[in-house]
Amino acid sequence: TEIAPATGYDVGDRLAELSRSASTEVPVRARLAGEYLLLDLSHGLSDAVLPIELLAFLADPAESPDLPAWATARTVRCPLPRALASWMVHNPMKVFDVLYGKFRKAPHSGQSPAFQSTAPEPMDGHRIPWTRSPAVVAATSSAGATKALRAWRDDNLPDVSVTSILSAAVASAFRARGIATSNSAAFLFDCRRYLRGTDGVVLGNFAVGIDFDGVDLTNATDVHRHVTHAIDKGRPLAAGALSALMYLRTRASLPVIATDSAPSSARANLTFSDVGRLRQLESIAWTDDPSRRSFYPLSEPSLPETIVVTSMHLRDTFHASASFHDNFFDRDIVQSAMDLAMKDPVALLSA
Repeated sequence: TEIAPATGYDVGDRLAELSRSASTEVPVRARLAGEYLLLDLSHGLSDAVLPIELLAFLADPAESPDLPAWATARTVRCPLPRALASWMVHNPMKVFDVLYGKFRKAPHSGQSPAFQSTAPEPMDGHRIPWTRSPAVVAATSSAGATKALRAWRDDNLPDVSVTSILSAAVASAFRARGIATSNSAAFLFDCRRYLRGTDGVVLGNFAVGIDFDGVDLTNATDVHRHVTHAIDKGRPLAAGALSALMYLRTRASLPVIATDSAPSSARANLTFSDVGRLRQLESIAWTDDPSRRSFYPLSEPSLPETIVVTSMHLRDTFHASASFHDNFFDRDIVQSAMDLAMKDPVALLSA
């Protein structure tokens, strides 16, 4: 559907409007707003892979592009439980670690096992009525930032991932702008890493959120240690397989919003999702003005005190967005924090 043209200043608001009008009866919606292509996708249908592939196809500069292979590929039902069984056979010594890490504490009652998020305790224990008000802000690094950050990493933290460094920079930026963060965070993992014998694009929702308690989010080394330990112990695979099995048993999906009340004050609970390099979007017909190029998602948090940070690498720049509820966090402050993080992440970590 074609709608009124959007600008670089209001495209985030247009995304929020699209999110607020979402309907479970329409899982996919596309809007052409001038030079901006907006896509609304039910998260129960897919994770970030499908919208990226859809956008790449819709923005293909060819007049009549061929239908992508993934559009006609055969469907494989529920591969994660089988992948977990195979992983357990090949890693018998880690099975106890998987079970202990998964079941040592109960997940938050209002959230899907695939997207657990530990809610920070209210600072004063008081809660007030609350309704959703999704919003998103975005920031883009300067050209060449990807190469510069990797060079700094190689010289200073050679064993730490770029994702961990960016996450620590964002957390540092939030604190620098006065947004207190909890000592726990969630990271989204792509469980396609555990699938064997798959070629091409694998669609579906393979994003699994894992909670980490007692992590220093401003310390890239500590973030990296927690994330790699979870991968080694198979925690994302266990959580994803359990979520799939629970859905097969109940056929019930949880509501987008997990509560109708909010703490009167609370520390921000950050959720990080790194999409990686978007090779599919590097050859599409971008606008000629680099300052007007943008790509970012709105991933609505299920809790008012959660901020979802999504980062990606497009050509020689980093793009990042923060999704939140603007009746709980101040939009200008969140925008300022994201701008600070993307302006010079190395300076934040070196301070």
